[in-house]
Amino acid sequence: MNLRHLSIALAAMLLATSLFANEPVPADKPVPADKNVAEKPKAAAKPAAATSFQKGRDALFQGDSKQAIELFQKAIAADNNGQKTTYRLNLARAYRYDGKSEASEKLLKQILKESPDHVEAGQLLAEIHHAQQRWKEIVEVLEPLLKYRHDYSTYHMLGEAAYHLDDFTKAAKYYQKAIQLNGKSALDHYQLGNIHLAKNRYARAVSSYEAALRLGLESPVLHYKLASGYFNLRNYFGKVEVVTASGGSPGTISGRFYLIERVPGKKDVFRVAPTTSAIYQIAKAIDDSNTPPIDIRMLRANTYLSARRYQPAYDFYEALEQAVVKQPKEDRALYHYYFAESALGLAKFDEYLAHLRKAIELDKPTYSSALVDAYRVVAEKYNQLGKLDKYIEFLKLAVKESPQMASLHMKLGNALEEDKAYGEAVQQWRMVLDLEPDHRDRTQLLNLIKKHVHSLAQRNAEKAA
Repeated sequence: MNLRHLSIALAAMLLATSLFANEPVPADKPVPADKNVAEKPKAAAKPAAATSFQKGRDALFQGDSKQAIELFQKAIAADNNGQKTTYRLNLARAYRYDGKSEASEKLLKQILKESPDHVEAGQLLAEIHHAQQRWKEIVEVLEPLLKYRHDYSTYHMLGEAAYHLDDFTKAAKYYQKAIQLNGKSALDHYQLGNIHLAKNRYARAVSSYEAALRLGLESPVLHYKLASGYFNLRNYFGKVEVVTASGGSPGTISGRFYLIERVPGKKDVFRVAPTTSAIYQIAKAIDDSNTPPIDIRMLRANTYLSARRYQPAYDFYEALEQAVVKQPKEDRALYHYYFAESALGLAKFDEYLAHLRKAIELDKPTYSSALVDAYRVVAEKYNQLGKLDKYIEFLKLAVKESPQMASLHMKLGNALEEDKAYGEAVQQWRMVLDLEPDHRDRTQLLNLIKKHVHSLAQRNAEKAA
């Protein structure tokens, strides 16, 4: 075939190909698939268990716990993919939302038995125990989980549980861990402060209570406890300043200060105590209370007494007299003891002794020994005032109360000598030597006795003549 014939043949073939390409395909003939184009896979059907679980989650968080329980139960029954633990955990949540704590607890215990490291199940079980105040069970559930996770919720609940079980050492440790993980929890700082206060660690208690206040926790009890911390640190009035407070009055709070007293001769000028003082926090607790408890009012009186501001202290104790009647015997005894101290500071000796005797009457084992000191103190006060007869009177009462105290006999003998009652004086000095044969002033006492015995003998002889 020559080149001309080849060209004609090629042209014919091209024409035929073009005609077939434009020819319509019959309806009964399928279009052949393009082998170079991959077929789109069909979507796999979602397992029934997963579908029920997802619907159950939706129902749970829509507030329909009963529907959620049914769906989670279906998911558990249909599970073939090893998700049963997850489904049971959510079923336990649904039971809890539905108020079925026993069912929830039973399920969670099963999960923990099979998987002891399941932290979420343990925390949920601990929350159920917490709502029921089952503190021991919380510790039993959560402590083993600490080897798997250290988080705030676990330490907080352990701190609460240990605190209510009176295990303050553990409670402090757990609260400190909780604060390290969440330093802005005012309640944890407050509870840690309570532990420090119970352990008489007053500086630490104050630090924790101040942190709780800074974080926004406010209550009369918190202010009272902070005041107790300051009081035991002998921070009664803090660093007293002088400020102007228009329209203020003593015994009230004005901004950041407690107004103690007016500065004489200056209008609206006061001596004041700062917020970091017992008296300020006491006043804040009283202001924030509808009916201030007697404990707070007693602490206010004790604060003034300890600061030797006897008149206000005496007035506060006097105002408490009717309220104290309903208190337990031990508290009433303590009240009268402190009231007595304020009366002594004001040189009201009869009231001092009267209140002390009431304290002894109410709680003899605690206060009976204080009576000897009271007589001795009053005697010394009268001695300073130059009232020799009263000095002797109260020394005699002290001797009667404690007859085997040589020092009292010594003082009484010297006072009687000064009063020229030589016979009685000699008798007292002899008692001193009988009680303490090796008394440091033995020689001096023997000389005094000899001197006055000789003088008395001469006087008796003169009288007889």
